Amino acid sequence: MENKGQVSRDQVIAAIYETVLRPELYELFMSAWEDHISNILSEPDLAMRLDRCDLQGGMEIDPELQAHFSRAYDILEQLGRKVPRSELKQRVIDSDGFTILSNPDGQIVAAGLAARDIVNETHSLSDLTEHLTVNGVRMLEDLCEKARCEHDKVHSPIVLTTDIQPRHLIARIAFDEGAPVQVLIEGLDYQWTAEAEQMLITSFGLSRAEVDVVRNLMAGYTLRRIAEISQRSEHTIRNQTKSALAKTGAPGQADLIRLVAFLIDNEDRPNTGHPGVVSLQSTMLEMETGLKMQVFECGDPKGYPVVYLHGMLDGMAPLEYLQKQFQEQGLRVIAPVRPGYGLSDGVGTPEDAVEMIVRHVDELISRMKLERPVVLGHMAGALHGHFVCKRLANHVAGMVAVAAGGPVLRMKQISKMAPRQRVMTYTARFAPALLPFFVRAGVALVDSDEIGQFMDSLYKPGSHERIVVDHLGVAELMHAGYRFAVQSGSTGFVSDGHMMVRNWVPEVDGSKTPVLHLHGGRDPVIPACATERFTADHENMEFRLFPEAGQFLIYEQPDVVLGAIRDLITR
Repeated sequence: MENKGQVSRDQVIAAIYETVLRPELYELFMSAWEDHISNILSEPDLAMRLDRCDLQGGMEIDPELQAHFSRAYDILEQLGRKVPRSELKQRVIDSDGFTILSNPDGQIVAAGLAARDIVNETHSLSDLTEHLTVNGVRMLEDLCEKARCEHDKVHSPIVLTTDIQPRHLIARIAFDEGAPVQVLIEGLDYQWTAEAEQMLITSFGLSRAEVDVVRNLMAGYTLRRIAEISQRSEHTIRNQTKSALAKTGAPGQADLIRLVAFLIDNEDRPNTGHPGVVSLQSTMLEMETGLKMQVFECGDPKGYPVVYLHGMLDGMAPLEYLQKQFQEQGLRVIAPVRPGYGLSDGVGTPEDAVEMIVRHVDELISRMKLERPVVLGHMAGALHGHFVCKRLANHVAGMVAVAAGGPVLRMKQISKMAPRQRVMTYTARFAPALLPFFVRAGVALVDSDEIGQFMDSLYKPGSHERIVVDHLGVAELMHAGYRFAVQSGSTGFVSDGHMMVRNWVPEVDGSKTPVLHLHGGRDPVIPACATERFTADHENMEFRLFPEAGQFLIYEQPDVVLGAIRDLITR
């Protein structure tokens, strides 16, 4: 067996370091590893022994090869996360908003459409400083000075008040791969709504009077002017401002403005991420577990509650795609971000991740006063949804599980998967110690200019899934899902990878909470027949097959998903 895999082993070692240096070669690395692991698993006796064991691992990996994987992972971690080359300047140019990119000496590099009338005359920040307060000019000069100092890379963004629209700007030092240090200035655009006010009350416990003060600060008014408008004393306004600062944790008024604008902003600002970032409103919550959790909301604020549990790579993309339908159907969708994804804190083990999401959903139900919400579990999110349904049976109406199934334990199940999903599952199932590198290398590709290649590796051009993506025009949303998955690193993905190949069924056996499994007959990752067998073993589960749909059932046939939610509401 050693000789059989020797050539492939050498190719794998070479490919490991090639993909570290050039993330766009990820697919070649995956091909080399697929050949290698397939050679090993082709040994009948070994395959039979591994297949009979429900525990992860069991496949012996050459210690030298394993050391290369570990070393390459460490290198990627030391290199850190990268911004796509030259992307920042182009995004500023393409922006319709008030956005300025300058060098530290004040020369304009690029400007968004709304800012060009201000800076087009001299192409200098001096055109902008005419519209800033005296203190704002000083702060901007200090920021530019910091940008000129190569060693001074730790800093906080500053908020500038203007006499034009937008009334507030946020300025920060920007680091762009392949470009010198620059200064990025953008308008703090936001839409103040009743939902925004409620978010401040729910998230931070602000009173209505304190919310009014925050709203007026956002409009650019001084404390004295706010006192005049509200017909209250300046002393009262000052105390309410101090209270709002204390409750939100903001050190000062500028920090408060920046925080609130970030939380209620529904615009895709150039520096908030890569193209395809969803526009849904999110909130950061301090949970009773001690963890911070990001929560998204969409749909009808007064509608029937639905708790959405995202998968490994989809993020909030399905909600972005369906938010209009949720609104029309009278559904209020709350989407807690699971540990290790988005901006939510990570945890130590896969079991901890499951435990935390159950506790966090329970807390959300109590905190938001949700009356028997329906759980919508998408792909890997449904796994966690099964635990929620078992543990919180008296608090949820049931779950709609889309494109999901039971644990993947047997060779026969894995062999039917699409190529890249198959090799990742083989690795998670039989060589789990190597999984972090695979995920981290994927993160590097997602961070690169070649994110389309990541989709290519998962769904080949011409496949049913790619035809759906192209037909519906959701490629950018899919990219947003990938970036969401790796926003905080690889811990969430690695955790899910481990859980998917563990036998977690005994922990949810005996659940009485109804679960509707919706599955596409052309799903290339979880075969419909596997999910049908899984549901047949559980009295609380029902299987619904949609023969012409694939893994992206939630995009292809959203009406059946919405219909299933209604079915659970009316039971």
